[in-house]
Amino acid sequence: MNAREIIEFKLRPALRECEQHRARLHSAWLEAVSYPGLAEGSTGEFTEPQVRTLDQLLFRFGKLQDAIGIRLLPALLRLVQEWRDDEPFLDKLNRAEKLGMLPSAEQWQLLREMLNQTAHEYPDQPEIMLANLRRLVAHVPMLEAAHGQLANIAEQRIRRVE
Repeated sequence: MNAREIIEFKLRPALRECEQHRARLHSAWLEAVSYPGLAEGSTGEFTEPQVRTLDQLLFRFGKLQDAIGIRLLPALLRLVQEWRDDEPFLDKLNRAEKLGMLPSAEQWQLLREMLNQTAHEYPDQPEIMLANLRRLVAHVPMLEAAHGQLANIAEQRIRRVE
């Protein structure tokens, strides 16, 4: 696959998908950050509409991170000929960080860990669920920054090829 094909069939679709998830994540985040139930010291009580927004936030957080890791980052690394099929994902993250595509491989792993922790439900320990949710909501800007950096680099690379 040449550079123009990578851009047309991999990179541009990945950019569109990521932007859709980012926009919906951001919208949910703007609503959620003002919920009294997320404030420190609160008991974490939410109305049904707030629960739907938080569900949307969690869903889009995971979809954005998956789309970046499964589609955007591989397409970008392929475009700059830094993709290797046989290496672990962590090596790809580290390479992306060294190339300035990703702010931090360590931050990426932290975001993934937070998503996994939030996905687990602890019905007998609602304080753990609330703490994980607060932590994830607080880190939405970090995921958006990672997406923004990758998208900017991708657009620069597209302009070089066209």
